[in-house]
Amino acid sequence: MELKIYPDPVLAQKCADVEMGDVSVLSILEEMSKKLYEWEGAGLAAKPLGVLKKLVVIDIRAEPATLYKMINPKIVWASEEMMDSKEGCLSLPGLRDTVIRHEKVRVEYFDVNFEKQIIEGEEFLACCLQHEIDHLSGKLYIDHLSRLKRSRFLSKFKKSQRGEEVEEDGE
Repeated sequence: MELKIYPDPVLAQKCADVEMGDVSVLSILEEMSKKLYEWEGAGLAAKPLGVLKKLVVIDIRAEPATLYKMINPKIVWASEEMMDSKEGCLSLPGLRDTVIRHEKVRVEYFDVNFEKQIIEGEEFLACCLQHEIDHLSGKLYIDHLSRLKRSRFLSKFKKSQRGEEVEEDGE
């Protein structure tokens, strides 16, 4: 599994639902978990690894330590309260920007035993859930930026990919 870096067209594709009982995804989730820790991320969807299935792993490094392995996650409720979220993405390395996310979300998913689970996340966990589930529908966090902010971000990103020095806005 290789990490896809923007603007790889795979990142804009939508993922397919995993068929219930498809145990072949369990080894994918295991590999995703290893990559999550290796790359020191908080969350990882399968798509940035080139796997177009609705799979997500999340570990926000909170206490108690919890690694969520999610099959077919979907947001079923989101709070009206919004918050600023300073985000980065393994597929957009080196830069971060602020997007607006729901402060709380409820997500339904299936665990590795294909049993339905519900998780309620707030603040950082909520942002991470939204970020990773966005990946499954072909969205990156920069898609939530205004046209102007996105244009500036992409200009900086291209410079950083060429090895040029870039400053973050500090927003």
